[in-house]
Amino acid sequence: MKNTILSEKDAKLIGNAILKYGRILNVHNLMNIFQEEYSKASAHNRISLLSRAGWFRRLKRGLYLIIDSLTSRSQVDVSLLSIANALVKNSYVSLSHALNYYQLFDQYSATIVSVTTQVGKKYLFDGYTFRYSKVKQGMYFGFTEKIIDGKKVRLAEAEKALLDYLYMDKSFASASLVFEKLREYHHELDLKKLQEYAARYGFTIARKIGFMLDQLKFDSTSLYLFIEKNRGVSLFTVDSKIFNAKWRLYYDDRIMG
Repeated sequence: MKNTILSEKDAKLIGNAILKYGRILNVHNLMNIFQEEYSKASAHNRISLLSRAGWFRRLKRGLYLIIDSLTSRSQVDVSLLSIANALVKNSYVSLSHALNYYQLFDQYSATIVSVTTQVGKKYLFDGYTFRYSKVKQGMYFGFTEKIIDGKKVRLAEAEKALLDYLYMDKSFASASLVFEKLREYHHELDLKKLQEYAARYGFTIARKIGFMLDQLKFDSTSLYLFIEKNRGVSLFTVDSKIFNAKWRLYYDDRIMG
């Protein structure tokens, strides 16, 4: 990638683009700005030249990240959460990166998982994987908007991020992680909201959360009232073999380990 020093005109236009649209913008936004100084054809050519030089980095077709410094030709000073929301508009960031935001998780994954009602997709950028998991419309709730990099970003509430773990990843690792977070951060979590949200997922997730709350000696009354008349049986994980009669749930005792 050839390092190109910006002309005074181009530097001004890039500055104007950042002020008006932020660091992440589409090609139409760029054309609007560059046609202030160039003809349409010249603006297109100039944008292409600056893109090849590294000033505009392609996130996906038609969407770019502005690099505004020769010494910062990467995304490191732009939030991964902002990029995730920009790649798929109707989505919210969940799982580990949502918990990271609330300081409930101290490990950083190279995969940023978002939830959407659209077709699931995956994008690769700068060593990161942005993965979008499709859910039913009824599961698309429990997120909030935060201002990050000057833009609104949709982010799962902490309680919703924990439930998304159980819903999207039925592994022992996810079950164990959720139990650990409930145990360590119950003071920071809204357990009433957690139970309300769990019931919206249906009986299996309700049983799992109710069982965990019982193990931690927390009130699980509302979830038990929700599931008590349902005679179905659920598995916590595919390896679960121990039966809990109250919750009609097969569990693995390593989850609480």
